[in-house]
Amino acid sequence: MGIALTHDDEGIHVPGDQVNWNESRYIDFWDPGSRIGGWFRIGARPNAKYAEMSACVFLPDGSVAFAYDRAGIDENGLAAGDTRGRQEWEIIEPWRTTRVGFAGEMSLFDDPWVLTVPKRAFRNSPTAVTEIDLVCTTEGLGAAMGQDQDQHHLIFLPGQADFHYQHMTRVTGTIRIGADRYEVAGRGGKDHSWGPRNWHAKIFLRWLTCCIDDDNGFMLTRSKGPSAERRSGFVWADREFRVVDGFDMVNHYAGAPWYQLERTEVTVRAGDVEWTVTGTPQNYLPLRHRQTSPDGVEAVLRIVKQPAEWTFSDGRTATGHLEYHDLMHDGIPVGLHE
Repeated sequence: MGIALTHDDEGIHVPGDQVNWNESRYIDFWDPGSRIGGWFRIGARPNAKYAEMSACVFLPDGSVAFAYDRAGIDENGLAAGDTRGRQEWEIIEPWRTTRVGFAGEMSLFDDPWVLTVPKRAFRNSPTAVTEIDLVCTTEGLGAAMGQDQDQHHLIFLPGQADFHYQHMTRVTGTIRIGADRYEVAGRGGKDHSWGPRNWHAKIFLRWLTCCIDDDNGFMLTRSKGPSAERRSGFVWADREFRVVDGFDMVNHYAGAPWYQLERTEVTVRAGDVEWTVTGTPQNYLPLRHRQTSPDGVEAVLRIVKQPAEWTFSDGRTATGHLEYHDLMHDGIPVGLHE
């Protein structure tokens, strides 16, 4: 057994001494009925006096509303931003109910791929006043990967964070963007990590979330870094938590210039459970993280967020998200065939 998490771990942790010490909390969801999805993150770096605040809504017409801020903070906390855009979290019941809100302006992108050149995309896009109020319901600590922190090392590469957990979530609430108001009821993932964070600890990463209902689904991670590889996750089958025995994954991409994912085919095994399922992205949001090495060489990590719908070989359907990270080499994702 590793470190067992407690109710306190849903809250705020005392920062370590490292300048890149980070406490990150995140949710995502997709509602196939309204065709609305989204993801929200605060990555607080109290020793560096800022937080990465991101808020994204995937809209029914294929456009995307997005806000990002490197917001100044004085201490670690559950909120970040200012009057232009502020995100707040409230832990109502640890491991069960969390509220996530955003209020402020979001940029509107008809074609999300314009964000491959973010400065120009933000400069040329219209904005809309936005209010978001979401309630995220999870099935308790026993449904979380990372309830025993020995599980952390099955899915996180060295340098991603010292502590981590993740679990499936049901998301309900309201989203108002300009004059448009939406009621949403979707499913996706929720995660929380703390410790020193290095975005370039990975060469590539694949993070798959598939939620059938409150009782069934899975979350999987496939990643490779300079010194380690990971392939693991969990299955939640008839309300029973199981670390996976293994999974196979085949990705299919479109060609240049974006190399966007067209579908992923997965077979996951956990004890007597074996599920074969195909995930299809419903939209895309490309992001990037640039980092310069001590010898002056710049590395670009591409991060593509993708709400997804899943179809099982037995006909069942599910929803979730796909998140794919790749170092870029001559404009091509290095993990294209992984």
